[in-house]
Amino acid sequence: MSYFGSISKTEAKDLLLSLIALTVAFSIVGERRLPGTEAILISAIGVGTGFLLHEMAHKYAAQRYGYWAEYRANFTGLILVVILAFAGFILAAPGAVMIRKISDAPDAWQGPAGLEQMEEPAVREELVISLAGPMTNILLVFFFFLLMAIGATKVGFAASAASFALFINLYLAAFNLLPFGPLDGKKVYDSNPLVWAIVAVPTILATLSIILGIW
Repeated sequence: MSYFGSISKTEAKDLLLSLIALTVAFSIVGERRLPGTEAILISAIGVGTGFLLHEMAHKYAAQRYGYWAEYRANFTGLILVVILAFAGFILAAPGAVMIRKISDAPDAWQGPAGLEQMEEPAVREELVISLAGPMTNILLVFFFFLLMAIGATKVGFAASAASFALFINLYLAAFNLLPFGPLDGKKVYDSNPLVWAIVAVPTILATLSIILGIW
């Protein structure tokens, strides 16, 4: 089986732990207490689409350029995201996809030590790889908006799940597009400030308008 077509046990474990932590955090943040079953299920749908597809988009975009790419959890960040949720705030920094260029030599990848033989992505490639995650969230925002607009999720659980998934995907897109630190937005801005402005500014403003109750 091709290495690039697989998800390792370590990556699967880190994805699962991150998914659980984010699901719990987003289900807590609204009421600032331990959530009920319905709140967890609604959160799981939003996080399952927003977080997992975001990270997989980074992974597979990088793999198309021939990079080694695997998600690694930030365990300090996972603990922090749950703690902050009780204060009514989400700091969505559970981890990231680690990306390196594998040498053409057949024995270049030999586990963690092989990282020393890898190169960082080129500027244009980094732009595409970094945009892949937030753009996936933005497409999901339109998908859930369309479901709500055509009446596919009018009332009850389905309506709540679609609405929450729309917000989570918008929030994750906006947060990751901030041009600071290790976030996607910093890499996009450094690669092409115009592309960052076109994608990030309306996304961040739309998110702020919802958070501040303007919409």
